[in-house]
Amino acid sequence: MLHLNETLFKKIQEALWLLDSEDQVLAKTQKAQEIEANYRLNLQAVLEISRGQGCALHSTKEECLMCPLEGKVSPLGFPFVLLTQEGESEEFWGRVDSSEGQLTLQIQPQTAENKKESLFEYLNNVRELERKKIAQDLHDGIAQSIYGLMLETRGLKWVAEADQPVKMKALDRHFSEVLNEVKDLASELRPMAIDEFGLIQALEQFIERTTEMTGFEIELLVSGTTQPLTEPVRIAIYRIIQEAVSNAMKYSGENVIYLALDFSEELLVVRIQDRGAGFDLSQQEIGFGLVNMKERAHAIGSQLVIRSQPEQGTVIQMQVPLKGALQS
Repeated sequence: MLHLNETLFKKIQEALWLLDSEDQVLAKTQKAQEIEANYRLNLQAVLEISRGQGCALHSTKEECLMCPLEGKVSPLGFPFVLLTQEGESEEFWGRVDSSEGQLTLQIQPQTAENKKESLFEYLNNVRELERKKIAQDLHDGIAQSIYGLMLETRGLKWVAEADQPVKMKALDRHFSEVLNEVKDLASELRPMAIDEFGLIQALEQFIERTTEMTGFEIELLVSGTTQPLTEPVRIAIYRIIQEAVSNAMKYSGENVIYLALDFSEELLVVRIQDRGAGFDLSQQEIGFGLVNMKERAHAIGSQLVIRSQPEQGTVIQMQVPLKGALQS
């Protein structure tokens, strides 16, 4: 086991923690103590990230279950987020070295160089998850529909001439259905209305399409003076609402959801509520959908709050600070 002069160790000009094999702190530098004083540091959560057991936001959460980006961590280090004592988030870079049964954890603020590397790796993982979903949608939906059309078209040569007009009419209808599938998928990937007309009209089109296709009702209430939001903010809010509606359709047992957006001078409050089955938050595992919603909210400076009880429905609410979120 490594022995060291603790006085000299404390004077090292880096934020370092020396830990034993059970993650107990043996020594730490003055810089490490400064981080502990200035930030809400959960050392165990940071160590879990270093072992591939959580996403970059793992260190800011009281609970972190089923994180979507679990896996091997680069030996160069790992990105993560810490909250200041005032609740502001800042990005950091960590690295763990192991020697003779001891661990040395180093933490430093993100520099331009390692921030670029960490975000690149993080975004690549997110993109891969999205590509996997798109590929599955294409394979299970559109590809199967096109294959069916191909068989129908090939079968035309066996159809009696008198029956061909009826068959061609059916074929035309099936082509229209596939075209609508393509449009629906394109709209899911990127609703055009959100760029052309803004968040509210994109939500109105989403509600109309959802009701038309599923019969599920979404009651929208917009209050206050609407303001134009930046692209990242309106996309994040749209995706969170989209995921919440999808969850309500699957699990609430009801046929209606209530969506409210309240604009004030400083905040946009988004509230999504159903009066369905609900669930026990203390017993329910947090799936990828809820984790994704929370991280989208965090990315735009908001916190997602979920309240639910069995047979009393579910409320999802977020407050989006409008400072820095408005288009100039």
